[in-house]
Amino acid sequence: MRRVARPIVGALPMALAVACAGVAVAVPQPGVTQPPAQPGINTPAPAEEGRSELGNFDTPDTLQRLAPEPARPESRPVPEYTTPPPPVVIEELHLPEPVEPVAPIAPPPRTLRVGDFTSPVPDEVPGELLDGVNTTAADVEAAIATQGRSIGINPSRSDKIAAATVGGALAGAAVAGVPAAAVGAVGGGLIGAGVGAGIGFAVGAAGTAGATAILAGAAAVPTAGAAAVPIITGGFVAAWPIAAAATGAGAAIGAGVGAAVGAAALGIPAAAAGAVAGGVLGSGYGATL
Repeated sequence: MRRVARPIVGALPMALAVACAGVAVAVPQPGVTQPPAQPGINTPAPAEEGRSELGNFDTPDTLQRLAPEPARPESRPVPEYTTPPPPVVIEELHLPEPVEPVAPIAPPPRTLRVGDFTSPVPDEVPGELLDGVNTTAADVEAAIATQGRSIGINPSRSDKIAAATVGGALAGAAVAGVPAAAVGAVGGGLIGAGVGAGIGFAVGAAGTAGATAILAGAAAVPTAGAAAVPIITGGFVAAWPIAAAATGAGAAIGAGVGAAVGAAALGIPAAAAGAVAGGVLGSGYGATL
């Protein structure tokens, strides 16, 4: 029972931190995040008769709106711990309190880093693409680490939980999403190829004598019955030399479109569910080991 309960209990603090996301750096502190009111500065000054309205900044271009956004914290190298981080003490957890935002972790050069997962990247991969992925993952990891610290988790343990959560989400998305996308791609490709081939044949044969024979045979089915079948077959044979190229192109296009749609239809929901499950398991792993 203890082995089963440890991962569950370990995931509780991070679940609380994520549920209270945004509070860690937004809770006002008198005199710190919320300066004391000063008449004429923070509060409207008493109206003075005959005063010019040039000093009224209550417009879309107020000084507050023109103030620059807070600077993004400087990145830091991958932390190295000589001793295991201290465990999470449930009794010491509390509601989120304002803390200093955790700086995102910068991976080594030409390395993909998503939480605990790292892998060298070939030189053929554009640096802008690699930097974008690493930056997004690092920002998410830093936000989770910040939330962990805000509820009383030791900084080194909070870093470990954040890295394990992000890495687990990636692993879960891959494990669940890739097979589902493959199944969807195969099924969607087969359906799309059939539909595309039919459309291609119709487009290629349109306006030919074969198409005219096919339409005439189809119109004769109610009266001629089986006798109309040779007419329709002859029409297909006559139209096929012209429509063959269009049929092949339609099948190829349909297969590509169908594979993409099928992969997205099955792969994206499966990857999302896998990411959630992997993130929860990773959080428990990072909190207990």
